[in-house]
Amino acid sequence: MSSRKGVKKMRNEKVGIVGYGVCIPIERIRTEEIVRRREIGRKDLDDFLAKIKDGLLLRYKSIANYSEDTTTIATEAAENAIRMARIDPKLIKSVAVGTESKPYAVGLTARHVASFTGIGQNVFVADIEGACNAGMQAVNYVMSQIKSGVVDYGMAIGSDVSQAPVRDALEYSAGAGAGAFLLGKDDLLASIKDMAPFSSLFLDFWRREEMPFPKHFGRTTVEAYTTHVVGAMEELLRRHPDMKISDFDYITFHQPSGYMPLKVCKTLAQQEISVGFDESVRDRLRLTQEDIEKKVKPWLVVLETGNTYAASTLIAISAILDKARPGENILAVSYGSGAYTIATWLRVENGIRKREGCGPKVQEYLSRRREIDFPTYVSYLADRIRREKRRLTYPRVVGEVEDTGDGSLEVLLCLGCNRVYFPIRNRCFQYDCEGPLEKITLPRRARLIRIIDLPIKQRRIFDITVMRGGYVYIVDSEPNELKPGVELEPVIRRLNYEGSDGLIIYGPCYRPMFRRS
Repeated sequence: MSSRKGVKKMRNEKVGIVGYGVCIPIERIRTEEIVRRREIGRKDLDDFLAKIKDGLLLRYKSIANYSEDTTTIATEAAENAIRMARIDPKLIKSVAVGTESKPYAVGLTARHVASFTGIGQNVFVADIEGACNAGMQAVNYVMSQIKSGVVDYGMAIGSDVSQAPVRDALEYSAGAGAGAFLLGKDDLLASIKDMAPFSSLFLDFWRREEMPFPKHFGRTTVEAYTTHVVGAMEELLRRHPDMKISDFDYITFHQPSGYMPLKVCKTLAQQEISVGFDESVRDRLRLTQEDIEKKVKPWLVVLETGNTYAASTLIAISAILDKARPGENILAVSYGSGAYTIATWLRVENGIRKREGCGPKVQEYLSRRREIDFPTYVSYLADRIRREKRRLTYPRVVGEVEDTGDGSLEVLLCLGCNRVYFPIRNRCFQYDCEGPLEKITLPRRARLIRIIDLPIKQRRIFDITVMRGGYVYIVDSEPNELKPGVELEPVIRRLNYEGSDGLIIYGPCYRPMFRRS
């Protein structure tokens, strides 16, 4: 694959991925279960189920539980990327988060992630909106900062807890997940060879201000998706006259379902390709059935997660990098309604060999699955959309733990207003709060001693006296699954929120050890 002389190209200095990570919530529900409950009156229910399962290729949805949101899963993905890169997080000077499910309309998710991961204060932070394309827009943003010499390292994240109206087709696919790429110039796992955009004013899908759910024109999205995915690939081919799409070793398109990327593939496998704008590159778009089977289908993560919106393409690329070898080429075409696509060409570098075992792979997150029932799913949805919120209530699990000797975390407790500050600060946000403030230390690795039987009034709410008493909140587990001696790791989670318009209180919780590297 070569580039035409005279075409304005990215600067010759290599920029690419030095570490990557994902986060896929542990809780899942079968798509079939949602469809059966929502479409119970349909006479053609069995046929409709077959269409969802075999046509749209949707099996499970990943679901953010009460303690999770876009910020918490973005933080975990970023932590994984930093661990893989093995660099001091304070070297990272830019954090960009692409999302359409910000916990705060005003209040940066990127700033939260930077703080929770130890990146520091002298850092550019940006939340980027572009529907499902926002994650790769963040990649382009950070890559450009590195190319221009503004920063040496930057973190690009796509993270979403996807929204959908009840009984809408979107509900059957909307999942939750995050993908993070730590970008730099040294010890690359994969270099970014080019990013080719295509966009037009094609509002197939939108969400108005203050509306909890998006709306869409249904099948119009298929036209918008196909047109823009092909348009970005055409631009990439114009830039590189010797390139064919079939030259790539791995190919992934944005995954709103399994059907949509395979619809594009089917179109490009026809003898007469009927899509696109540029006849001069049309033949170079062509894919064979063998290409589709070997280069596209293995990376359809959507079957197990649903549509993770801005995280979709980053998670698929991460799944590919888990398997890829030096010298191989990846084509990833992201898509965001409205509409905007980016065709990204990555080349796998020798650094990929050094990252083996440096963090959980995508498949490990997919295999780490706890199925939930429909009432639990409905309860999670209700919490997300409920306007009148007072505090975050759900069954709490609390444990006594011992430090296993891998460092510590400092957390500040404000006993006056029941707030947790992590990282610590010198005073409460509320100016007239008299506290008192109390600093506690939590272990980076812990071992469970016992589960604490809480008083009835503390069993469903966050109470700062629990942490003050030396205990920790445990997530992603039921009490009967937690035996004395089990190893635990800290994760950033939602502890509480102060009404529908107040602060979201984040802080360290613990879960059974998953990330051992």
